[in-house]
Amino acid sequence: MGIPKGSNLCHGTGGNGYAFLKLYRRTNAPIWLDRARQFAMTAIFQYRGAQMVAGRGRYSLWTGDIGLAIYLWDCITGDARFPTIDVF
Repeated sequence: MGIPKGSNLCHGTGGNGYAFLKLYRRTNAPIWLDRARQFAMTAIFQYRGAQMVAGRGRYSLWTGDIGLAIYLWDCITGDARFPTIDVF
């Protein structure tokens, strides 16, 4: 069995959740925002578990807590601007 996915943007729950945010922005159907927010709750749970195991956070955009924070903010605002791809 492989290593479980983390909460991060790169191969993690946060990055996958952006698909729901993109669908929400394109269709304006609230179900997609709700699903993105459900992914956000899972990502928070994953983040807390990883922090307890490591005893510290991870401080990078793609594989760390910074990317997760951006995803969580986008879930609050309903925005779908994936870092570096849609922002810069």
